[in-house]
Amino acid sequence: MSEWGIAMIAAGSAIAGSVVTGWFTRSTGLRQAAAAQLAGEQQAAAARHAGEQQAEAVLKTVQQTLEAQVRAQQLEAKRGVYVAFLQAAQALVEDRKRDRGALDEALVAEAQRTYQVLRLDGPDNVTAQAHFLMQAILDSLEDPSVGAAEIDRCLRHYTTVAQHHLQEPWSWMRRSRNSWIAGGTTEPPATAH
Repeated sequence: MSEWGIAMIAAGSAIAGSVVTGWFTRSTGLRQAAAAQLAGEQQAAAARHAGEQQAEAVLKTVQQTLEAQVRAQQLEAKRGVYVAFLQAAQALVEDRKRDRGALDEALVAEAQRTYQVLRLDGPDNVTAQAHFLMQAILDSLEDPSVGAAEIDRCLRHYTTVAQHHLQEPWSWMRRSRNSWIAGGTTEPPATAH
């Protein structure tokens, strides 16, 4: 074979080898690019999911904070109603103890007004105790046997029940504050049998 023929065969082999190597390199590069794109999409999805979870956690925290503020405002409003009635009833009790005659009409009107507000605000057992107290005061005018001891007993009962309902919710539900804030239920804990 001539030198030209050998050179042509060598050149053809080099070109064929370069084409085959280039083809495999291109295929490998495309596979790596596809894998990198998939990995990037997975990372983006993971980052998006993590961001969504963080946003949900922030929203839940904000919602719980707002709910706690609402509960605190509701408790404060109840406290105001309970105290207003207690003060009016206490004034009637003091008026009753001073004078065995008729009660001061202004004091009776204030006690009845605050009692009506209390009835709207509730709950039923606080309203019931307030009713018993008002009834004992009014009964003491008509029946001298209803004495100061009965009125004081009704006053203590009302105060106890009102205090019970003014405690923080987690206290009377036998739950911890952290459990309540974390979204705990109002159901009592299960007991093992």
